[in-house]
Amino acid sequence: MTILQINLNDRPPLTHLKRLTTKDGIIQHADLEVPDPSFGYSIDDNARALIVCLWHYRQYQDPSILQLAEIYFNYLKKVEKEGGSFHNFLSFSEKVLDAEGSEDSIGRAFWALSETYAIHPDEDIREQALDILKRTNINRHQDHIYLRTKAYILLGLVALNKKDQIKTWADQIVDGYEKTRSDDWEWFEDHLCYANGALPHALATAYENTGEEKYLEIAKKTFDWLEKTSRIYDHPAPIGQNGWYYRGREKALYDQQPLDAADMVLTANKLFEITKEEKYQKISEDWMNWYLGYNIQDKPLINEQTKGVYDALTPGGVNANQGAESIVTFLMAFLDTVRLKK
Repeated sequence: MTILQINLNDRPPLTHLKRLTTKDGIIQHADLEVPDPSFGYSIDDNARALIVCLWHYRQYQDPSILQLAEIYFNYLKKVEKEGGSFHNFLSFSEKVLDAEGSEDSIGRAFWALSETYAIHPDEDIREQALDILKRTNINRHQDHIYLRTKAYILLGLVALNKKDQIKTWADQIVDGYEKTRSDDWEWFEDHLCYANGALPHALATAYENTGEEKYLEIAKKTFDWLEKTSRIYDHPAPIGQNGWYYRGREKALYDQQPLDAADMVLTANKLFEITKEEKYQKISEDWMNWYLGYNIQDKPLINEQTKGVYDALTPGGVNANQGAESIVTFLMAFLDTVRLKK
């Protein structure tokens, strides 16, 4: 098997990110590498694209990336709702397509706005982000079961250095773990689905901010178990989206999503940064290499010509479409790995 190489000394390729981006935001989907405007835009993708730009600026201090950041930030401004919430989807003609965004999309928006306030060099942009954050009603998200939403809000609170609130949200994630875990199921829920790595990532980040040992202990236990569970023949293998993995049932093998690989990289990086345990550095490298062909299909997920990322690893190889979620999550993993090696 030949594995492509990612040169972390080079800046990440933004070609496909720019290809998908219009003056109004990043388009959700693509037909192969060609943007498909029929699906319009989502706050999920624009929030993560905004984080990509902010992390890129933090790493390289290149002011040109802020032009892209402004497009994605303006999308978040456009979809803000009265009452402290957000829409998710806009059509290509910017018609609102939903009554309200999903809990996860709102959590990602909160995280991106918090990163904007923490990183963006323009004081006016930072103040605009803070104004939206002040209007965002995050407390309503304490009452539902969606732990990923809580994890994204927690990451936002860490970016804002809100120590008084961080423990409240981290403890809710801990509560899910304590209610669900068993000797053979070290997890927060009775299933593994999408963005699983976001949960231990959020707890590890909360530990870094608060020093609360239980957050790190649970982050390590759950991530170690998740990582072991997400292997086939020692190859990284994200939980398949075609059925997921419910406790006591068979684990879905396909379709494996780039989002999940990226979350594994982010979590491994954070745990290595905190603990200095070399195994986490190796785990991060393995999951970055999933994109390059170190997977059960021996297929690269990166298109060398377009610089896009394929949407899934499938039984037949890859889903050759190269949508927004795939490229923005890969770029987040790339930039976080560069940050760690600085």
